Amino acid sequence: MRNIWTRALWGGAAGIVAMDAILLLGRAGGWLTYNLLGSLASPFTTRGVAFSPSGMILGFVIHILVGALWALLFTAVIRAFRSRHNIIAGVINGLLIWLLWGILFPPLGLGSAPWNLGTSTTAFTLAASLAYGVILGWFTSEEFVGAETTGGP
Repeated sequence: MRNIWTRALWGGAAGIVAMDAILLLGRAGGWLTYNLLGSLASPFTTRGVAFSPSGMILGFVIHILVGALWALLFTAVIRAFRSRHNIIAGVINGLLIWLLWGILFPPLGLGSAPWNLGTSTTAFTLAASLAYGVILGWFTSEEFVGAETTGGP
């Protein structure tokens, strides 16, 4: 899997799975009041369905697709800067995603800014966004290629 575009797509998918897992744990523990997957499904179905298990599956599919597209955009940017060690770029990317989440979702009717929903929601959404960024950064970095060729993680 040496092609950076393939690694970006896999990194985007893996990052979204990690992001959604963190958000799911936060909701299951009662620390998170925000349902991202339901919010993502809501433009495509009724509110009742969007926040049901079927809507959550639709939201997850949408999230994977958006995460893959964002991964390709991230990869185009890091290639333009000729970056090879992208974990720090991934952290910056995760922070940017979290900020865009809070800036774009409210006007689109997809929910409130995460930092307006309490400290635990702020922490979980930020951690989830940073996890996505770090995983994507690692998948698109030379450290990943090195781990892949030496049999490491």
